[in-house]
Amino acid sequence: MAEILDAAPAHYAPLISPRADADRIAELLAADAPLCAAMELVGPLCGVLLSRSAGGTASGMVKIIDEVEEGNFFAEDPAIALLGAYGTALVAVIARMDGNGRLTP
Repeated sequence: MAEILDAAPAHYAPLISPRADADRIAELLAADAPLCAAMELVGPLCGVLLSRSAGGTASGMVKIIDEVEEGNFFAEDPAIALLGAYGTALVAVIARMDGNGRLTP
């Protein structure tokens, strides 16, 4: 996912930065810390909610901007739930943007 975000058009930069670079993500993954890697990939500017049921299913929710509904995703792994929610949130925001990166009503 880091490579996809790195290749995003410049007018999406406010949505996806600041965040950890690919080297930092690789360090965290090598240290067997996928949830930390996911958190650093999402970055500090998004609202994040992550929970896990007693049965083990994780639920991730990411809010990028207030004007657009948050992204939700469920998975067995919390890191996957968080990244799925982030991807869903990005798609929701980008779908509401014009070609210049401005939010449309």
